[in-house]
Amino acid sequence: MPSPEEIAKTYPTSSPTPTPTPKPLTFAEMNALYGPCVYLPTLMYHHVQNMDEAQKKNQQNLTVSPEYFRKHMQYLKEKGYNVVSFAELISFFDNGIVIPKKSILITFDDGYDDFYLNALPILKEFGYKAAVFVPTGLIDNPGYLLWVQVTDAAGGGISFGNHTWSHKNMMQKKEIIEKEIAAADVQLSEKGLNSTKVFAYPYGFGNSYSEEFLNRLVYKLAFTTKYGRTLCKKQRLELPRIRIGNNELSPYGL
Repeated sequence: MPSPEEIAKTYPTSSPTPTPTPKPLTFAEMNALYGPCVYLPTLMYHHVQNMDEAQKKNQQNLTVSPEYFRKHMQYLKEKGYNVVSFAELISFFDNGIVIPKKSILITFDDGYDDFYLNALPILKEFGYKAAVFVPTGLIDNPGYLLWVQVTDAAGGGISFGNHTWSHKNMMQKKEIIEKEIAAADVQLSEKGLNSTKVFAYPYGFGNSYSEEFLNRLVYKLAFTTKYGRTLCKKQRLELPRIRIGNNELSPYGL
């Protein structure tokens, strides 16, 4: 049987002091550290499709139904939101051109064909701009956009951004990072779709070299999946977004 001293060693009477959760920075603090900053919620979608289709494909977690997507757009209209473009955000960072209050960005990741089939008609109905991040090597493959659809959508207020060539995450060797970003960069440029030079990290994260390489290619913005609503110039290659689910938009604080 262990002695009291041995028990005391096994079960110490004092607990280590817990580390306090860091307090989120205020807008003013972020502006002082990383500014100029703007409060600009950036909505992130993936699939817009019927939920029965999503269930068959095991895509429920990445899907918003067309019914809810229309509700989201109606909500933005009723609340008086102004949907802006990446070009306007770049103009704010580079030239100080003010973005109106109650502005918002709408983005889609991965370039799925249901964007063209289901989301685009609703965006057109409301006259809203949006941006689609495409892994260019997957275009023209089953389940993804066709280049002819990309070209058609680009003529109607939709911009396209670099999401790598084959949707590899950016925690890779330098050679792979360069190949993935540069191949998509070339394809988008050849299609006349790369004037704003905007990127989104597959799976939501990158590393210091991916940022360095994006800088080398003169990318103006890069988006993560990190949660946040304040976009700052000194963080322009690691910007946050708000991932939207298949529910009402009001709980997101908009």
